[in-house]
Amino acid sequence: MRVSYAAVLCFSFCLINQAFAQTEVALRIDHKAGQAEVEADGSLMTPAGEEVEIDRLEYYLSMFTIVHDGGQETDIEGAYVLADAFVDEAHMLGQVSGVDNVEALKFYVGVDPDNNHADPVSWPAGHPLAPQVPSMHWGWSAGYRFIALEGGAGMNGLVAHEIHALGDDNHFPGEMQVMASVEDGVLLLDVEADVLGFYNQLSVESGLINHGEDGEAIVACNNLAAHVFRMPGAASVEPVTAAFGFDLTPRDGGADIQFYQALTAEAEVTLLDALGRPLQTVVLSAGTRRHSLRDVRQGAFLISIVSGAQRTTHRWFQR
Repeated sequence: MRVSYAAVLCFSFCLINQAFAQTEVALRIDHKAGQAEVEADGSLMTPAGEEVEIDRLEYYLSMFTIVHDGGQETDIEGAYVLADAFVDEAHMLGQVSGVDNVEALKFYVGVDPDNNHADPVSWPAGHPLAPQVPSMHWGWSAGYRFIALEGGAGMNGLVAHEIHALGDDNHFPGEMQVMASVEDGVLLLDVEADVLGFYNQLSVESGLINHGEDGEAIVACNNLAAHVFRMPGAASVEPVTAAFGFDLTPRDGGADIQFYQALTAEAEVTLLDALGRPLQTVVLSAGTRRHSLRDVRQGAFLISIVSGAQRTTHRWFQR
């Protein structure tokens, strides 16, 4: 069969054009309280068994990367999301090319350091970083509120709790499992956000006010990175892993490991670098609930915990 030179050129042009075709991407967040819808006047029960009411919950996400087609990663430049727990909407992220099968979406909590201390007025009206009402910008030095969580606690919600989390050091990385679909030519990434995840390892029933970069602000930002987002329809944010599941809370120069339950047997905890080389190893006795990792430099790490025939591994970025 004879194929003309013009046909070959046309076919090649179509392939190139398809490879560089741009697709709009949007992140659609469905906020939940456990498995229920979030209600402004509703009373919720936190993981610590405390009754709370949420009056305001807004948060920033930035620096998105799509994981797709067998582990390939494509950055979405200049994308910011300002989400409101009482408003479920699709947030336009930008354009990508060469993305067919989406596996996950990587992100960072808050606003990147390069723009965290910029003037909000410099952004066009309607942009997530433009001035907001109520304000999401604390000031030139502190920058944006990464999380603004306000509400009541205790009987009838009479005890106030507020966390306005700030600070470049709390710009934690996270990764969410999403459900991808195409609607009207837009690549939609659907995810659920469980607002109860913000209260992981937090106690608010006696009242709590934290407007800053330390303490509960660190915990809240780490929770947003690791304990809020889940695949639509999933029963929980937490994956089903070994019996000794744990939470990891970053601290200055290290992190605290909090096991969901006291260890029922001796366990070996190993800190490894990104190449899998062991850096620290400690053996914890049965009954242990908490362990602190200290003197850890900045970088990407793995934490491996082995007990008997069971093993669980957690990724950790130390900033």
